[in-house]
Amino acid sequence: MDIRPLNATTPGPQGLDALAASATAAVTQETTPAQEATAPLEPAVKLDIAPTSDKARYIQDPDTSSIVFQVVDPHSGDVIEQLPSETALRNRAYDTARGQHGASSGNLSRIA
Repeated sequence: MDIRPLNATTPGPQGLDALAASATAAVTQETTPAQEATAPLEPAVKLDIAPTSDKARYIQDPDTSSIVFQVVDPHSGDVIEQLPSETALRNRAYDTARGQHGASSGNLSRIA
């Protein structure tokens, strides 16, 4: 392994003087005609806040007694979006019915 001395630093401003020199160089740069001709960039996110013809409503699901949010098309009456989904409501109703059935049997053995 050979240890050699480092080369001498190049002459020029050091420390804060170097920072000030690079900052003034950045300020004095001029834009080229190619940079001026480019069109402005579009925004990264587009948000459409135009009013929609959809109607929102809250209903209570009869099987689970859960509150359901629905977006309905006013012309056709079709449900466009629903939270919680129909699948989630079916699963809740199934769990509720299963729990009631298991409690009524009473002598269910859990030994395998």
